[in-house]
This record gives sequence, structure tokens and C-alpha cells, in this order.
Amino acid sequence: MIQRFLPTLCLALLSAPPLAAQEPRSSSKLITESEIDRARPNVANAFDVVQLLRPRWLRSRDIARLPGVRNDMAMERIHVYIDDRDMGDVEYLKSIPAEQIYTLKFVSMTEAGSRFGPTDGPGILVTLKR
Repeated sequence: MIQRFLPTLCLALLSAPPLAAQEPRSSSKLITESEIDRARPNVANAFDVVQLLRPRWLRSRDIARLPGVRNDMAMERIHVYIDDRDMGDVEYLKSIPAEQIYTLKFVSMTEAGSRFGPTDGPGILVTLKR
């Protein structure tokens, strides 16, 4: 009986797009390349993108309302990370041209700490286009 369904299963697997080719889905914690493309020409850099599409990421009183963020993080400093390196605070986003961004992702202080080491605030992970 399994052999009867095997050709259908193989066809489904062959016709699906490769996983690497699928763009991530937007969410309250993720800004995708397609969202950034739709926001242009209103955005010049990563800071503009965040300010236009996810302004809550930049307002310290609203950070605590994001999923996975504790209330005591509301006044903490936001870090920017590129290629697993801490680039500083949100001002660094102004130096990243919008057309070079693949995704921007907000991470809690706990997530940032577990991935990058001790930190005093949440982070924004920047993934650049290759």
C-alpha cells in the first residue's frame, strides 16, 4: 500500500521549492527583504526601516510589550548585531543602507545573551544580502 503513494510523495517533494529559496515570514519580531522593498523609497537605511515598519522596537517603553521580553528590560539598551558581532547601539543602524538588508530581527535580552554573551539589553540582528 505504501508503494501506491510513493510516486505521489516523490512528486510533491520534487515540485516543492528548495528551503533555502523560501523567504522568511514577517512577524512582530522580523522584518523581511520584501517588506523593505515595499517601503522604499521612504527608507534610506536600517534605522529608517525599523522606525517605519516596527517603531516599537525603538521605543523603550514599548519593548516590554513585544513577545518574549520581560518588563524589566524596558529601559535597557538595544544592541545591533551583524555576523555575530555587537556593533553598538541603534545609532549603528543608520550606517546600513536599506538595499543591503535581507532581514532585521528583534531578540530579547535573554536570546541575545545566550547567543552573544552577557548583554545589558535586547538586540536587533541584521542579516545582509550576500
